[in-house]
Amino acid sequence: MYDRTPPQPLTETELSARLRGLAAHGAAPATGSQARSRAQRRRRNRRAVLSTGGIAAMAVAAVAAVTSGGLDSPTRPAVPPPAPSPAPVQRVMVDLDAHTLSIDGRVFTIAAPASFCSIGETTVTVTAKYAGVHLQPSKQHVGRPGPRKWAVTFTDRSHHQRLLLFAMEKSDLPYLGQDHILGAIALAPADGKRVYDAVRPGARVEIKGRHAASKGSDSACIDRQPITPGH
Repeated sequence: MYDRTPPQPLTETELSARLRGLAAHGAAPATGSQARSRAQRRRRNRRAVLSTGGIAAMAVAAVAAVTSGGLDSPTRPAVPPPAPSPAPVQRVMVDLDAHTLSIDGRVFTIAAPASFCSIGETTVTVTAKYAGVHLQPSKQHVGRPGPRKWAVTFTDRSHHQRLLLFAMEKSDLPYLGQDHILGAIALAPADGKRVYDAVRPGARVEIKGRHAASKGSDSACIDRQPITPGH
């Protein structure tokens, strides 16, 4: 084997000469192939920059369009407003023993049904109101046939619409505060109109007293006959 001679360090003069040569080589003008290669690199770099800029601009435009509503987006179902609370049921209190009717804080004196012609219910719901209804003569010719003004009706257990309240005639005023009416409740003429105006269909009427739920003879109790609207 041959021993290799270790490399000799360069002198300062030789090192300076080599550095000057490298500097001169780097400053030398590029050849044609080198110039073309550099131009291609510059074009690729410009295209990459333009492409990246275009994508960024599109992204910004899309965000702006969505924010402003310019692009169609899935329609979210509208949240319905909360349902209003149901109105409380109007309550009407009838006391047959005290001969009073209470509605909306007002108290009226009534003529109550006779014990043999009671309403036959302790709780009813107002079905309808009529400015006037016409009653037919009873089979036993008991009571007064003809009109009943400011009539308020309910539906009984037999599904018949019947008188609940009406305004009595002036001639019947002596019976106010007594058990005299043949199957309904009567009020003074002026009070009958006030109650008619105040009570609402659907009102709950609570009836208490000695004979609120007792039964009577429909044939004898003219005010218990079924009501036909329009008559």
